[in-house]
Amino acid sequence: MQQLKQNLGTFVETIMSNTAEYYIQNNIAYFRKAHPEYIHLPQDNLLHQEEHTYSMKVRSKGDLDFYGVYKGRYFSIELKETKKEIFSLSLLKSHQLEQLKKIDDCGGISLLLIHFFLQDSHFILLSYPELLKLLELKKTKRFSLADLQKIKSYELKIIFPTIFNLTEQLDQILLNYI
Repeated sequence: MQQLKQNLGTFVETIMSNTAEYYIQNNIAYFRKAHPEYIHLPQDNLLHQEEHTYSMKVRSKGDLDFYGVYKGRYFSIELKETKKEIFSLSLLKSHQLEQLKKIDDCGGISLLLIHFFLQDSHFILLSYPELLKLLELKKTKRFSLADLQKIKSYELKIIFPTIFNLTEQLDQILLNYI
């Protein structure tokens, strides 16, 4: 079960990585995978000192999963995946919610991409302001696909060569920020 929990999210992350790489190669957008910051620990902290061994410690919790620029606007996207018919906002850590808010407050576009990993997979993209509307509407932190369809959310499709049709949805989202 622990292995399954650790791998949850890798499917949507792989498709998003393919999308980012394709967009960069074709000058469509610039998207990159964010990584946590690490610091190297001194060799004397190691139990077994070997020539090519080192130890690291996570310095910060990291940013949202992907960041980049599309049509001159900064975007940041957090990816989440659930095998349930309900998405629980508890899957978002407090620092991730803070980052979504800060990016939005600074004029960037912060997005949440939820993969409902069910018999029929659904990839739902929504902006931080729409997430706030949903919270106000529902008064709960658990959302179904039907709930997400009541706000301006966008269903992404996987297109050839295993990338998301993200530009169509980003164009629609940009219209809401004009």
